[in-house]
Amino acid sequence: MLNTLPGGRAARWVAAAMLAVAASGCNDFLRVSNPGAIEEPDLNNPAYLGLMVNGVVGEFQPAFSSVALYSAVFTDELANFHGFSENIDVDRRAIDISNGTYAGAVYTPLHSARFMADSISAFLRTFLTDTASRDVRLARVLAYGGYTHVLLGEVICSTPINRSSVAYPPDTLFARALTRFNEAIQIAAAARTYQAGITPATTASIAAVAAADSITALANIGAARASLNLGNAANAVTFASVVANNAALAATWGFPVFHSANSGRENNPFFAAASGGANAEWVALTNTRYETLNGDPRIPHPATTERTQQGSAIVPNSPFMFSTYNGTAVGADFTTAASIKFASKLEAQYILAEAQGNTAANVTFLNSRRAVGGDVALVNPTATEFQTALREQRARDLYLAGYRLGDLRRYKALYSVDLYETGAYKSPVPAPPTFGTQECFPIPQVEYTGNPNLPKP
Repeated sequence: MLNTLPGGRAARWVAAAMLAVAASGCNDFLRVSNPGAIEEPDLNNPAYLGLMVNGVVGEFQPAFSSVALYSAVFTDELANFHGFSENIDVDRRAIDISNGTYAGAVYTPLHSARFMADSISAFLRTFLTDTASRDVRLARVLAYGGYTHVLLGEVICSTPINRSSVAYPPDTLFARALTRFNEAIQIAAAARTYQAGITPATTASIAAVAAADSITALANIGAARASLNLGNAANAVTFASVVANNAALAATWGFPVFHSANSGRENNPFFAAASGGANAEWVALTNTRYETLNGDPRIPHPATTERTQQGSAIVPNSPFMFSTYNGTAVGADFTTAASIKFASKLEAQYILAEAQGNTAANVTFLNSRRAVGGDVALVNPTATEFQTALREQRARDLYLAGYRLGDLRRYKALYSVDLYETGAYKSPVPAPPTFGTQECFPIPQVEYTGNPNLPKP
């Protein structure tokens, strides 16, 4: 398999997605092959295009969920109850560039997913030639590629791309994301028109129309998210409205990342962190702002403490964006196979409300979300009151779904609202007494080691 370095090239090509070079030795008995890989002569076989597309999805899913977990610890959605110093530093927002836990859980997986999406999209354009502009498979890969750039822009302070000599700031990454989302939207629309025109309709054409509609919604939410982060409220409204005002989409519609019990890589990482059994839990609500939200079913947790790796604490259960959410204040445990919505109609409504501001329709939406947690409705709120309350409800509805760090950075950059945790560090593990000052994840040492073009710190 091709092995490359994070930030420059992928840390690993997914077996089912790209070519594998069979290992060879002096004798035939040393020759091995990977039955799950696409061998080089088969790369031009159309039958394998689906595997390549699935490989992009398969690389993104564990990357997203790992980023959601560790950014939750970084932003104080969760408190660390792990004794390992690198986990403590993530929680304290004082990450050294040599922190291997962060590099392996956040930086490398995100860049692997980014590289995979960009590489497969380039391959599909070449392979599909004149039909690429109406192929929903290319639209799907571009949408996922856009999301890898959005996540990089939200959680990493700045980062090289493809061994570049410069580390690109978030705005550049969001702009790159928008390019991919816009193309995905255009291709999905063309794919829908083409497939809907097939007469008589076939099982394949009907499925392709549904896929095009789904990718259109996904890409519009991604484009709205990137636009909001860039401070372009008008564009955010345009993209978000496509989904928020789509009556054909149920209020609960969302685009999930899936997990499986088949292997550790496919497990939902929140299971091991919060539902792994006695003494296994290493994250908790104790010592976070969410600990006091008793009764709000979107932040569910048992009434009593549980044993963790560092004593007893209140440990969360599955929140609103998880498939294991059950709508009760106590909630249900995370499972290895629980899925997470990483884009949803609800998110589109939040983007619309933040970008448009204090309108009657948005106040109605805000009050509908306040009612979920038992809060009274706001009447004629000021613009400041509206945005403050909106930020609070967004934090509850999108809890643990990978939004919080991007939100904190946007609130501070665009509105001068600083919601980072500061002051005394309250975790029971031995650590320095105060939180650090980091507001995003740094470039790790593995990038400086593997990228000869990037100036060393």
